[in-house]
Amino acid sequence: MRKIILLGILVFGFFGMLTVAAQERGDGSIIPLTGTDYGEIKALYSRYNQGSDFRDAGLFLSAFADDAIMTRDGGDIVGMAALRADREKRYQGLTGDVGRRHLNSSFLITATEYGAKARTYYVLMDVNARPPSMIGSGYYMDEFKRTADGWKISHRTLNIDGAGQ
Repeated sequence: MRKIILLGILVFGFFGMLTVAAQERGDGSIIPLTGTDYGEIKALYSRYNQGSDFRDAGLFLSAFADDAIMTRDGGDIVGMAALRADREKRYQGLTGDVGRRHLNSSFLITATEYGAKARTYYVLMDVNARPPSMIGSGYYMDEFKRTADGWKISHRTLNIDGAGQ
């Protein structure tokens, strides 16, 4: 009887290890997202938005993985050093409220083989004007990965409504 139990444990353990290894290999296994995962991913939009709107490079960059790619205006910004340099160029040494507000909606977040992806709408408002006015809109196509520091954007593609049409 002991031999049968031991054999059962070994077989179960072996197949369990194969399942974990298969997920690590990226064989198409998709791990469902939890409510916590959705919340953490949605929080990345807040870091990006408020970091941009208040010229807080640290907050903005905290949304991205170290090897992240941001695609906009037909080009790629690759890696944390390039993202940081882009922020420095945009902010030109200024800090504080830039007078814009990024607003996101219609979050369509799904699990993928390597983490998660999303398509999310954005509206950009000028809040210096009275009444505030919309100055842009579009959507993000995002890929996310789990890191030691939690979920991060691994690739963001910025799609501007009306651009190139």
